[in-house]
Amino acid sequence: MKYQNFYLIKISKIKKMDKNIIEMLFEPIMAVLGIGFGFVVLYIVFRAIQMKNKERLSLIEKGMDPSLASSKLLKNKQDNKKNGLILVGVALGIIVGYILNTTLNIPDFVAYSSMILFICGIFLLYYHYSNEYKN
Repeated sequence: MKYQNFYLIKISKIKKMDKNIIEMLFEPIMAVLGIGFGFVVLYIVFRAIQMKNKERLSLIEKGMDPSLASSKLLKNKQDNKKNGLILVGVALGIIVGYILNTTLNIPDFVAYSSMILFICGIFLLYYHYSNEYKN
């Protein structure tokens, strides 16, 4: 009986020690992962710029106008409008979901996800019809 208690105390100390080691290593591991993720993002941006420059150089070598590579400017403006509407829809969906959650006691996941999808859908329909009437 005396030895059983000794082993239980020793096992609980080991569990506490493992928990302390994990807590101590959590911040450095997250820092390394964050820095690594930052480098990956920077590398992707660098490669995108490098590919754009290669495309322009190949157009110049073929004797074509390099401004053809940037003819997607109008499409980018429309994409920016659509992305902005989606972000506003997400923000309004979160607000309306919170209101539904607190007033009607609807579960969190149901309130937030349904309102985000519903309001984003309304904004995408608005975007579709506004572009349809312009053309």
